Amino acid sequence: MTEKMIVPLRGETTLTGWRLPTDMSQQEWMDAGRTLGRIERAVMWWIGDWWAYGEHRYGDRKAIVGAPEWTGPSYQTCMNAASVCRSFETSRRREVLSFKHHAEVASLPKSEADRLLTAAMPKPGDIDPQIPAMGLRNEVKQIRRAERVIELAAETERAAADLGGKRYNVICADPPWRFEPYSRGTGMDRAADNHYPTMTLEAIRDLAIPAADDCVLFLWTTAPMLRIATLMLLDAWDFEYRSAMVWVKNRAGTGYWFRNKFEPLLIAVRGDVPAPAPGQQWESVIEAPVAEHSAKPEIFLEMIEAYFPQLSKIELFRRGPARQGWDAWGNEAIGKAAE
Repeated sequence: MTEKMIVPLRGETTLTGWRLPTDMSQQEWMDAGRTLGRIERAVMWWIGDWWAYGEHRYGDRKAIVGAPEWTGPSYQTCMNAASVCRSFETSRRREVLSFKHHAEVASLPKSEADRLLTAAMPKPGDIDPQIPAMGLRNEVKQIRRAERVIELAAETERAAADLGGKRYNVICADPPWRFEPYSRGTGMDRAADNHYPTMTLEAIRDLAIPAADDCVLFLWTTAPMLRIATLMLLDAWDFEYRSAMVWVKNRAGTGYWFRNKFEPLLIAVRGDVPAPAPGQQWESVIEAPVAEHSAKPEIFLEMIEAYFPQLSKIELFRRGPARQGWDAWGNEAIGKAAE
């Protein structure tokens, strides 16, 4: 049964404080604290239900709450709260869990959301949830990733068939390296696997890349994978290492020995591919801001184009539309490789 939400608060309350009465007993003070806790847990539910109530009653609510004289919750707060409230009818809301717990699972089907909320419930006699709200966020990420992996698996099969018989003189590859964290329980939230499907070294090694007999490879790697990329993958793909350049990022990431702030781009060749003419070489360090997870700055493709403007080019593991003048391949690429 839902306990009474409000015990009257004596004294003078304002938007910036509460002047408590001088004769408040310890019991009354404790009861007031419990009331404040219940208000804290309930206020987003109240806002959401209040906003949903006015949906078909009061016209343009955005104009109402956006007016200069409005002193209530912001439009975005109302929208966020109402979205969660609509996902959970009152009978499914768990009083012992926070609004944020519910918000983290609101996008899931009812049965899945209820399962996770039940798992997060405190043990009998405890008051703290077994799973914090951020823990539920990680659970949802894993569910979404599993769904996406199934979808991408089919896309990858189609993309592999699209390579056809064409071969390229220039390849830029950004493999989805799988790097095992020390702890899969605590480290996966920052691992690449939590942002996009990764591949084992064996799977990457066994790819039939569309390299011509004379081909230059620009291979993205990471500090932990440098040895594997240079000594194993290049050999498996039949390329010889030539040089490297570095992308220096505008913010640091994660790491065990250091917080990594760079990514290497290796250059390797097979056959006879000329190096840039003297005076045409770019500097080996490029500073560029970080975009979405794993996305590489386009300036590196501009550099490759400047080096080899006439040669056929393909980007492997491209994310999004193919760049003009390039073919693209990968389960997230938009625009297929030419036949």
